[in-house]
Amino acid sequence: MNTNKYIPKNCVWELTLKCNMSCLHCGSRAGKERKNELSCEEALTLADELIDLGCEYVTLIGGEVFLYNGWEKIARRFTDNGVVVNIITNGYLFNDKQVQEVKYAGLSNIALSIDGMKEQHNTIRNNPKSFDHLIKTIDRLNQENIKIGVNTTLIDSNVADLEDLYNFFLENNVQIWQLQLANPMGNFSDRREQMISIENIKKVTSFIKQKRDEGKMRIYTGDNIGYYDENERFIRGNPGDINYWAGCHAGLSVVGIDSVGNVKGCESLYDDIFIEGNIRDESFSNIWFKEDNFAYNRQFDKSLLSGKCKDCDMGAYCRAGCRGACYFTNGNYFENAYCVYNE
Repeated sequence: MNTNKYIPKNCVWELTLKCNMSCLHCGSRAGKERKNELSCEEALTLADELIDLGCEYVTLIGGEVFLYNGWEKIARRFTDNGVVVNIITNGYLFNDKQVQEVKYAGLSNIALSIDGMKEQHNTIRNNPKSFDHLIKTIDRLNQENIKIGVNTTLIDSNVADLEDLYNFFLENNVQIWQLQLANPMGNFSDRREQMISIENIKKVTSFIKQKRDEGKMRIYTGDNIGYYDENERFIRGNPGDINYWAGCHAGLSVVGIDSVGNVKGCESLYDDIFIEGNIRDESFSNIWFKEDNFAYNRQFDKSLLSGKCKDCDMGAYCRAGCRGACYFTNGNYFENAYCVYNE
């Protein structure tokens, strides 16, 4: 077990860029698989190294996870060693084969990407059949007693669907719901006019607090929503707990790995500038512990803050929030356009 102060406790691992959709807000421009994506054997070796380093949680993503041959073997390697694993899927492909893979993998839950009710979801997913496929997948998951989570990526137009989504999820046994903002990267970098407004972010934090107070579902915010408005202490972590944003953990306790073995602090940092190394060139451990890697967080100092974050009285604690939200909206690491504090 690793005893270094930096432990990759939470890993988000993009297994493949292959996908069966072309979503308007896709941060990775997923579609065709990359050339020379990691083989299952390479992935299993990397999984063993992450386990040895003390990794506790793994989320497998794509593209579309179900299109990677052998994903369930990788997940099972983790779960056999006490690591909690879930996957994020668009829910378009789910039949007997996927049911057996999921059961073999030992997942904590399957997180479905659902971005609105039927009309809104199909528009964002760029597929008129997407929502109907989701309904079938949800029904099958419930039949198989597989726990369901949901990730919703917010743009300005789907905030109005939140109440209907909440009721729909309650009716369909969704147990966990995470709300996150679409950063202007990948496909969404071409649609900046659809970015969520500050006023709608305020509505989102109020909505999350209200629904957590109802106690019917575990609902929480992603790391790029906030920060430090009147709802801050009620929208993170487990329901009933008082939690405050304590800064971006990319490269501190969070790590992202892409489908060809590039290592970044987080898979929301979808730009080559954030690549710290590749596991085909050197071990993951060497990359993770290398001096000066992940400097944007490991060497953070309040003097680095810029723009409206520079003189903020919460700057030393917030550290400008999500590093990806800063970079993809403002082009720097330390100014956050999504902050609602003092707005």
